[in-house]
Amino acid sequence: MDLKKGLERGPFNDRQTEKLSNALSELDSGQLYWLSGYFSGLNYVASTVSPELDNQTIVSTTTVTEVKPEKINILFGSHTGNSEALAKNLAAQAKERGVEVDISDMASFKTRELKNIKNLAVVVSTHGLGEPPVQAEDLHKYLHGKKAPNLSHVNFSVLGLGDSSYVDFCQTGKDFDTILEKLGAKRLAPRQDCDVDYEEEAEAWQKIFLDSIVRTSEEVSNLENLNDVIAPVNGIKYDKKKPFEATILEKINLNATGSSKETIHLELDLAGSGITYEPGDALGVYGSNSPKLVQAVLEATNFDGKENVITHKGEKKLLEALTYDYELTPLSKTTLSKYAELTDNLRLNKILSNSAPVLEYLKGRDILDLLKEEPHKLSPNELISVLRKNTPRMYSIASSQKAVEDEVHLLVSVVRYNAFGRNKEGHCSSTLADRLEVDDKVKIFLDKNSRFKLPKKPDIPIIMVGPGTGIAPFRAFMQQLEVSEKRTPSWLFFGDRNFTTDFLYQTEWQQYLKEGILTKADVAFSRDQTHKQYVQHRMLENGKELYNWLESGAHFYVCGDAKNMAKDVDLALKQIIQQQGGVTLEKAEEYIKNLQLSNRYQADIY
Repeated sequence: MDLKKGLERGPFNDRQTEKLSNALSELDSGQLYWLSGYFSGLNYVASTVSPELDNQTIVSTTTVTEVKPEKINILFGSHTGNSEALAKNLAAQAKERGVEVDISDMASFKTRELKNIKNLAVVVSTHGLGEPPVQAEDLHKYLHGKKAPNLSHVNFSVLGLGDSSYVDFCQTGKDFDTILEKLGAKRLAPRQDCDVDYEEEAEAWQKIFLDSIVRTSEEVSNLENLNDVIAPVNGIKYDKKKPFEATILEKINLNATGSSKETIHLELDLAGSGITYEPGDALGVYGSNSPKLVQAVLEATNFDGKENVITHKGEKKLLEALTYDYELTPLSKTTLSKYAELTDNLRLNKILSNSAPVLEYLKGRDILDLLKEEPHKLSPNELISVLRKNTPRMYSIASSQKAVEDEVHLLVSVVRYNAFGRNKEGHCSSTLADRLEVDDKVKIFLDKNSRFKLPKKPDIPIIMVGPGTGIAPFRAFMQQLEVSEKRTPSWLFFGDRNFTTDFLYQTEWQQYLKEGILTKADVAFSRDQTHKQYVQHRMLENGKELYNWLESGAHFYVCGDAKNMAKDVDLALKQIIQQQGGVTLEKAEEYIKNLQLSNRYQADIY
């Protein structure tokens, strides 16, 4: 072919024609083919990228790199071993073509790795009456569940094995094929359903799949070599004043039947929020008042809720304001003071003159108790004026974002009690337990905590004391260590009421111990014996070893109740330092002070 004559017919001047002719004459057919794809990609970008980009950033370079197919991830779910054998055969063929391969059985595969997969081959058999084999059950359930991710970045194909004598022939393969497409993945090669004699069909599918991988990689490379990266900019920053509405993905009561407690595990969706967190951080959550309590307050004040009121969020109906914008429980000193001033109530003013009577009066009361005990004719706006604004409750985050990605997990102890003749509940905990379900939305924001973090150096030992919901951040610690594959000496002290009903995340802790992520665990269940046992008792029993850990540089963490537990733990730690270090109380207190100043003693108490 005479390249120069062909170019002379194009839109080039003589100088350009000469240069192009000389350059192209040195290229072989493969190189010319690559350039064809390159310029096709260039033309595609030029035709689809608008010069006026709203909230978008374009970064452009022109680097040319050698075309190399993206890595293939092969997942297999096998019942008798045939799927595994075919998966390994596919891996061998891919490697012969110079393609990197990562092969795994579905049971061992970590779903968080889905975000890193570009090319996916699924080889799976069907078990029983259209059911996935045991190996594939969890992944099958995950992809069909509410927490399934967007997989638009994935190219895939499915090879299904089965027996056509069954009605649900290759059903599991069909399920994976359908759900992957539904989640946005692009099918590279048609699904192949294989019968008992599967060899020829499987071999044909393998070739088609690998050919598609190579071809697709070349096409993608031609575009990617342009490196025209269009990055949308999300200008929204969610915070306390502008909370993010997270969807509830999972809600589980972790306490077994017969427990005297109710502890809720929540999984929330952060997708689209831009929120990033670290183990040790907290999440602010906004609750609402129960309809029953709101209605009782309206009846006590002779309002119907349709009245317009001026709130700190603008003009609203009284019913909406009482439900979402103000707190009706618990009764605060601020509300008591405003009410006493507004009503000029002598009894309340006398109570407010001394702190001790105030604390006693507030204990267990809410606004309804106040309205009934000290009734006064109020206008709707006067009622609003004495109430405390709805304030968020802070919960220690119970997950590592590196492990759960666009999720955040919480551990919430539901508050319920009886006082002054009525059953009452915690403002936010009851919202999460009683008024919100899976798929509902809850308003949240991130509260960073720079003073409760894992050591920066990975080999430093950690001691974690977290009874009840105080265990939440330590679950996050373990997830972080697991994902980062760091193994550092770690020791957990956990306590609750009863072993059989209140051992929160028991199977997870057992697995962490088995895998060596958690080195040691000591538990105390206060009501399983005559004399109550708490975490501080386990600390004292292990005083010598605990002191040795501190002497070797361990960081000490405590999370949970500030009123009693944290004080008892601190006292036990002082006793251990006194006894094992052979020092006075003053020296022990100085020892602890130095731990705190060097960030080796960190507390998240409430």
